[in-house]
Amino acid sequence: MLRALICLGALAMPVAAFAFSGSELNGLCGRTDTVSRAACKAYVLGVADGVYNTIDAIGGTTGPRVGQYFCLPSGVKPQQLVDAVRKYVAENPKLADYNASTSVSLGLGKAFPCKHD
Repeated sequence: MLRALICLGALAMPVAAFAFSGSELNGLCGRTDTVSRAACKAYVLGVADGVYNTIDAIGGTTGPRVGQYFCLPSGVKPQQLVDAVRKYVAENPKLADYNASTSVSLGLGKAFPCKHD
């Protein structure tokens, strides 16, 4: 069911993602309708997955790496990721105009930092 909602949200939001700001993402995530909430989760999960895959492609993610933005704990829920991003945007209003994907990366990095040995 969650996958279906995420797919529906992603399809319902064919907006030009290149111009999507952290503030706009926060607004989308603050809406209460099912489609907006699904689109918000889909965007945050997509960015998290994309950043993870990029880091993996340039050196791996089997532990803290130079340049790794965040380390998600196993079992983390999509809503926890959304909440972390929204909190980051709220606490850093000067950065709200950053690209939404940058806001996601920075927000997850703040909430889920990698433990460096």
